[in-house]
Order: sequence, then C-alpha cells, then structure tokens
Amino acid sequence: LIETPFGGRFCGQNAPRERISLYQSLSMVFLSDRENVTDTRFMGYYEFIPDDKYTKIGVPDGMVEGKSSLCTFQIHGNKFKGKNKTGELFSPTYPGTYPKNIKCGYKFIGDPGQRIRLEFRDFDLFYGGAHCPFDRMTIYDGPDNLAEKIGTYCGQMRNLVVFSTKNLL
Repeated sequence: LIETPFGGRFCGQNAPRERISLYQSLSMVFLSDRENVTDTRFMGYYEFIPDDKYTKIGVPDGMVEGKSSLCTFQIHGNKFKGKNKTGELFSPTYPGTYPKNIKCGYKFIGDPGQRIRLEFRDFDLFYGGAHCPFDRMTIYDGPDNLAEKIGTYCGQMRNLVVFSTKNLL
C-alpha cells in the first residue's frame, strides 16, 4: 500500500492531508513498534460520500487514448445534451492529494457562437520549476492538443481565469 499511487507512510506530528478514495474501497494499515511505546495515538474522521461529484462532471469519454477513464470527460454547454452552461470541475480525490501517475482530459464543447470561460479558485499542483516539468495542466484553445496552447500551469494559483476564442476548449 505504501508504494501505491494513493498510499503513503505517515508518522510524527504532521498529519496527512485529507484523502478521498478513487474507488469504492480504501485500506488503512496501522503499525506499532512494541519496543517503542508512547502515549501518543491517532484520531481521524471518515465519511462515505457520493461519487457523483467526481463522475458526473460530463459525459465519460472512453475514446481518449492514454488518459484515465476516472477523469476523462466531454463537457457540453448545450443543456439539451444533458448538461448545463455552468458546472464544477474537480481533480480526482479533491480536496485531498491527487493521485500519482494519472492523466486526465476534459474537453469542453459549446454551441457555435459560444466561448468557454474556465475559472479555478483553488489550484495547487506540484511546482517543479517555471516550465512545469512534472505535474501540470495544459489548456488548449480548441478540440485537442494540436490546437493553439493557451498556457501550461503548475504550482499554487488563485483565481486563474481562462477564455477560449471559439466554442471548443
């Protein structure tokens, strides 16, 4: 479990960040060293939450190669295709730590004459340098990664707002 993309080893005074499971199950292992018994303990909370916050972002897009089906969606702006013109977007396991080695894709499809406004109020990806060599979000002004790049983002940002020039992002 320690080596899994979601796992980790936690000890000492620093508590781990909030964790949201990717699936319907989660395992936790508590290990004690009998030779080094202290008065400290652990205490936490658990909650079973509905997964629709993460799975109803848009229409699942299983046709995209190389991306996780957990977070690959087409998001339509046409309410007659089952979606509204506004909605919330989350990384898997938000607000907890996002999983390692996951690749997500979100394609926004508006009607002709519409543009897309994308706003991030809480954006916190690992910052590995100015060119975002590790964890990053790249936004393209069109239907795929062949379209013009709007930007590549990493690190901590507040109130990041991006606009498309047409009806696809």
